[in-house]
Amino acid sequence: MHSHVIYSDDYGKSWNMGGVLGEKTNECQLVELADGTLMINMRNYLGNQRRVIATSKDGGLSWSELEPDETLIDPVCQASFLRFTLKEKARKNRLLFSNPADTQRVNMTVRLSYDEGKAWPIARRLHEGPAAYSSLAILKDRSIGCLYERGETHPYERITFARFSLEWLSSGQDQLKK
Repeated sequence: MHSHVIYSDDYGKSWNMGGVLGEKTNECQLVELADGTLMINMRNYLGNQRRVIATSKDGGLSWSELEPDETLIDPVCQASFLRFTLKEKARKNRLLFSNPADTQRVNMTVRLSYDEGKAWPIARRLHEGPAAYSSLAILKDRSIGCLYERGETHPYERITFARFSLEWLSSGQDQLKK
């Protein structure tokens, strides 16, 4: 069980295998950081109940050692990770992350980072009860969408779509430049 990267340099006409990451990782997502470095965020079976990350400076052909992100508590579950804004276009670099933020599959939470994933100072809970897989999206009106599994007794009872603004996520501390 290894996370890995598959990439295309010709707009999807052909595909190549990139770097393979450490053992006991899967269900990864990656973002390009403001400096061009790639950061991959992975589910892991290492027993530390944290997401693990690695970076690549060569387009994903090779990767740094796996490092646990001590803020991103995880119940060994898929998560979502994406770029929201770049400083050049929106005053700030912003990354988003969502997962069940617990050692159990509960507490679906969306987090916001301003320093390219080094810290996650903003967190808002979408659902306190059972929850599992999630997928984040940036919508046309620049609001944020999160599609996620949730329930009252089990995390797989329904799929919910939450739509919210940066202002809601940050409890009024941040908003997009008009």
